[in-house]
Amino acid sequence: MADREFADRLFVPWERLGWEYVEPRPPARSPEADREPTWVEPPQPLPRATPARRSTRLLGCLPLTTLLFLGAGLVYGQTVEVVAAIALAVLVLAVVVLRKAVPALRERAKLARFRQARDAAYDSYLRALDLWRKSIDAHDEAERLRYEAATRWYPLTSWSHADRIDVFGGTGDGWASLLVTLGCSRLATGANILVLDFTEQQVAGALAEFAARRGHEVRQWGLPADWPQWPPLAGLPPDELSELLADAVHTLRRSASTVDGRALSAELLGAVIGRLDGRPTCRRISAGLRVLRRVYDADGVLDDSEVARLTGAIDAFGHTERVQLELQFLTSVLDLLAAVEPEPGAPADEAGLWGPGVTVVTTAGGHRRRKDVLDRVVLHRVVRALRDHRGESRTLVVAGAEDFGRESLDELAHEAARAGVRLVLLVARLREELHDLLGGHDSATLLMRLGNAREAAAAAEFVGRGHRFVLNQLTEQVGETFTEGVGGSFSFSEGDSEAETQSASTSAASIPLGRVSITIPSLSGSRSSSITRSRTRTWQETVNRSVAGSSTRGRTMSRVYEFTVEPTTLQSLPATAFVLAEAGPSGRRVVLGDCNPGIVLLDKVAALPRRP
Repeated sequence: MADREFADRLFVPWERLGWEYVEPRPPARSPEADREPTWVEPPQPLPRATPARRSTRLLGCLPLTTLLFLGAGLVYGQTVEVVAAIALAVLVLAVVVLRKAVPALRERAKLARFRQARDAAYDSYLRALDLWRKSIDAHDEAERLRYEAATRWYPLTSWSHADRIDVFGGTGDGWASLLVTLGCSRLATGANILVLDFTEQQVAGALAEFAARRGHEVRQWGLPADWPQWPPLAGLPPDELSELLADAVHTLRRSASTVDGRALSAELLGAVIGRLDGRPTCRRISAGLRVLRRVYDADGVLDDSEVARLTGAIDAFGHTERVQLELQFLTSVLDLLAAVEPEPGAPADEAGLWGPGVTVVTTAGGHRRRKDVLDRVVLHRVVRALRDHRGESRTLVVAGAEDFGRESLDELAHEAARAGVRLVLLVARLREELHDLLGGHDSATLLMRLGNAREAAAAAEFVGRGHRFVLNQLTEQVGETFTEGVGGSFSFSEGDSEAETQSASTSAASIPLGRVSITIPSLSGSRSSSITRSRTRTWQETVNRSVAGSSTRGRTMSRVYEFTVEPTTLQSLPATAFVLAEAGPSGRRVVLGDCNPGIVLLDKVAALPRRP
């Protein structure tokens, strides 16, 4: 039951590359958090002075005092008038005390009303505070539940719906996971899938198993063991067969070769295939090439008429060194295929590649050169098959496409686009000649783990750089200035002054002589002199001190361009993780995803992808 549920979740009716992890929005702070009710103590009315309270107490004692005075007066035999006078005096005193006590009573009543109102207001504040705390707790609990229940994984699909998906880097396990996730979704849409697996790691085995469990037809051909079930060279006209072999041989050349070398190979192969009777097998073509080289040993592979026709064509090609080297190279290549090709009489099922369901073609073998030749023959056979199949929903996956060269992959992409076939290229090594494939026309790029530093750097450059402002300098200057000055002055002055004063006065004296008085004037004077001596000394001393402090702080930010995805990140990606880079509806899109099929069994996985 668990396996069936697992398979059901993988087969969705839309293309899925993997899943992207989206961190939910963290719990938000309550908008009421800053609105906590506060208590402000109301101003208490000021009480009257102490005498008012004393008057209140005296007022309470007046009745008892009055009774005591009246009783004492009656006991001691006082007259009624005296007792009445005492009572009147006490009554007057009571009136005076009452006038002082009434305000105090009013003040006490006012204070009681204030305390009652204050207690009621404080109870209301406590209720409001309790409601506020419950509101905050309810909001926090709701946010916590929302965060815990939020969806973490969303299906990841291509927004551009590109016709080609280029996958660079990765491991066998990562590719197997990607093929399961992508292939199951493609099968659910009704598409047929053809996988060319040149990795010898069985990366399409899991996809074939899941497809079989869901009832899809599965065909798996492993070459060269299953050559009779799918002969890659069968069913081709002589001209197309010669071109196919020429293309395969051309990609085997390690040194840079010109178009003339490819044309010469096609011409030589076409001349041999055109002069053969019956089905042209690799063994028969190799024998025909030996005839052109004049080294054929008449082993019975060719008829006498075929040998005669080929011998007559020797002079047409000449005996130049270039022709002889090309014939030798073609012979060695075809001998590798002839060693694993079935006997001419063996039954052959030339079933088409584009049958319903999943078709997996793998190549293997201990001979490295033979496998290289077989890989190229299979690839170019599929390229030619694309020209005859149009109008159907198909997906072609080529795993291990890094050894075919840029020219062959461009031709494959061109034919796939013409045929309307969804092409998926799995390239383990991002070699320099394949850098131009990054971001090709109408393609989406998936970058998986790239261990090589140069390849990771090239992939990071393709993803691009983004700018941000970073703090790159902090400056702090602290200074302090001290100034101190001392000054002094001294002055001395000394002087003498002399003054002389003279004064004179006249007086008259009267002398009586009988009836006659005689006045005799008298003159008197005085003279004084003084000498004044002064001396002045002045001392002055001045001290000046000053302290000045300064502090300067500065921050410098600069705009820097950094990799959107660092090369070290690409080197350390998990086996099933990838970086998707494509041109989306709103511009360039770069997103981190994971193609592990087991993610569908996790909790908090969305059923549909996020909208663009």
